[in-house]
Amino acid sequence: MGPRFLGARRLAGAALAAGLLLPLLALPALAADPGAIDLSGGCTVTLTSTDASSTAVGTASGPGAASQGAPFVVDPKGDVAWTGTAPLIRNGSWGVSIFAIPIPGLSGTFANEDGKTSADGSVTLGDIPLLGQFAGLVYVTGSVKGEGGACDAAMWVKLGGDPVTSIPGIAGLVLGALGLLGVLGSIPGGHPFRGLGFGILLGLGLLILPIAFGFMPLGQWTPWAGLAAGPLVGLILGLVGKAGGAAAGAA
Repeated sequence: MGPRFLGARRLAGAALAAGLLLPLLALPALAADPGAIDLSGGCTVTLTSTDASSTAVGTASGPGAASQGAPFVVDPKGDVAWTGTAPLIRNGSWGVSIFAIPIPGLSGTFANEDGKTSADGSVTLGDIPLLGQFAGLVYVTGSVKGEGGACDAAMWVKLGGDPVTSIPGIAGLVLGALGLLGVLGSIPGGHPFRGLGFGILLGLGLLILPIAFGFMPLGQWTPWAGLAAGPLVGLILGLVGKAGGAAAGAA
């Protein structure tokens, strides 16, 4: 089998890889009510964000239908003030996560011996480790649960800043570029394990870049889909090259 056959096999492999990645680009985000927070369990909440000079940046409230097209805008170096109401809940716990990863310092327990059904407070975002270095779009979830009820919340948050100069943006670009070059380099001669290794770097880049640049065609699952797609594409392209090399040797 000659070079024309090998070229066709490699083209088919590239087309397959593109087919695996296209959903990240083509699927539209689900539409929802703008400026809202998904909130269940009979709770209500209102949020106001300010920048480092205490100037208002954005507001959000719930219950509603969260939309990544109209996220809650915050300044990573500013504060977020909140007020909320809830059913009478005692001896409970609370926590906040980003893309299902718990945020250190934003969780705890409470007794509520006074039987309160409303509360307010504020969070200084700069006190949260690494958050001040981020810029981009993130999916935030939170919950309060205990004796008497439970409330779950979900929302899109836009962290202000330049993604190109932010640490995650730079890291995503570097990892994505190195991974892509390595994956493409694994095709000639057929190197599936090299493709897998560089595919992991590509996957990390595809995890970070959608967050940094606010590109979420698969909604909250976009970063995780990118992380899984990188190693898979690298392995497949390496195997395609290996199969092509074996076919050439048999010709």
